Amino acid sequence: MNLDSAVQTFLAESRELLDTMEEQLLQLETNPDGGADIDAIFRPAHTIKGSAGLFGFDDVVRFTHRVENLLDRIRSKQIGLDRDCIALLLSSCDFIRAPVDAVENGQAVTPEEQRTWDTLVAR
Repeated sequence: MNLDSAVQTFLAESRELLDTMEEQLLQLETNPDGGADIDAIFRPAHTIKGSAGLFGFDDVVRFTHRVENLLDRIRSKQIGLDRDCIALLLSSCDFIRAPVDAVENGQAVTPEEQRTWDTLVAR
């Protein structure tokens, strides 16, 4: 198997999964009581994290794991899904794109991106 081809597949699928997460979150944002399936947001995050782990893309794994944990707490009704939480998850989707893009460019997460990550985790 050509590893370069597998990485390109990971990048394309990760972007598609992030788009799916965003679409679901935007639907929730316009209709928070619409009974949206939080699993439709959790599954893409879980898949991105797992796939990134296979390749050793630790920055992607590290942050996506935190997002996955938040989504799991929402699924188990430990915390509610309000507009602030939806906004945080949308910001998180945007941020996950940064380490995915860094993988494509053969770079590490920048210090500015690290500060963004720290801020999002604190929220």
